[in-house]
Amino acid sequence: MRAWRYCQHDCGHVIAAVSYAAAALGWQTRLAEAVADDAVAGLLGLDRSEDFGGAEAEAPDALLWIGPPRSSPELERMRTALEKAQWHGHANQLSAGHVTWPDIDSIHIATHKAHTRERPSPDPQQRPSPAPPSLDLSFAAIARQRRSAVNFDGTTFITAAEFFSMLTCLLARRDTPPWNVLTSPAAVHAALLVHRVDGLEPGLYILVRNHEALAALKQSLRPEWLWQKTGPDDLPLYFLLPYDLRAAAKSICCHQDIGADSCFALAMIARFEIALKRPWCYRHLFWECGMLGQTLYLEAEAAGVRATGIGCFFDDEMHTLLGVKDRTWQSLYHFTVGGPVEDHRLSASTPYEVPP
Repeated sequence: MRAWRYCQHDCGHVIAAVSYAAAALGWQTRLAEAVADDAVAGLLGLDRSEDFGGAEAEAPDALLWIGPPRSSPELERMRTALEKAQWHGHANQLSAGHVTWPDIDSIHIATHKAHTRERPSPDPQQRPSPAPPSLDLSFAAIARQRRSAVNFDGTTFITAAEFFSMLTCLLARRDTPPWNVLTSPAAVHAALLVHRVDGLEPGLYILVRNHEALAALKQSLRPEWLWQKTGPDDLPLYFLLPYDLRAAAKSICCHQDIGADSCFALAMIARFEIALKRPWCYRHLFWECGMLGQTLYLEAEAAGVRATGIGCFFDDEMHTLLGVKDRTWQSLYHFTVGGPVEDHRLSASTPYEVPP
């Protein structure tokens, strides 16, 4: 049943990866947020019911437009052209048997998206550029060397400057990838359990990625939190609790050591009413979480450390730590960043031919 959620996380990772790669080539990427699922299924040939008799049914996730900078997606023109396409052949049958997962079918139906009104593209937000990475690496080198950490050493520290730089890159700045993909405002915030950041007191912090959510967060979380502004002036980071939270982080991350042995761990939280009012946005919230994760993967690599996503976590335990008493805020994805421990039982080979 968790497979559906994991696929939505992965979709967000893919959206961010495409956005970064396109930007490196001088292009821009936009998520076609208004397009209906049925229209995307038609574009991909996934609406051919005659194929479902002998093959697994497939469903589309997202439609991305990639094009020159300072131009607008011509989605209607593309849709009209592709409506004339003629499909040939039939889908292959993937396996001899099929296992039915009713809950996945139910959530697929519940989050089905109809056509909605296109949002106007917001004006780019002017923010200072983040601090340069610790290592002098090009984007291509960082992207090619990026790996998920399997263990952390429990001793590595990062500097406060590196930590603030990573968080700055998580802000939804509409003029930089991957956030220029979206037209909707930021809906996911990061609750951070900081363990090993030089110059920063260990404890609980929160990055409020959309200032409009600040009042609601203060009202919903524990009343005794400090809400002490910390870090650069333009970084909406707040210090809530000075405490050694390594044991709590390990427990919340399904008793995995990576929660405690990292430099910091974080939970991505969002207002659940967004999905209750517009059910298809439940998928979009997970996509935004995946985009945050992909950003952290690259930023951690640039800082000389490594990151990993945490698919297994106890959301109720995280809610208890934050003081959430109802379903107003929900924890959707967890992540950790720290000094990696290489598993020498795994073999590795160069995945790309890199020109000299």
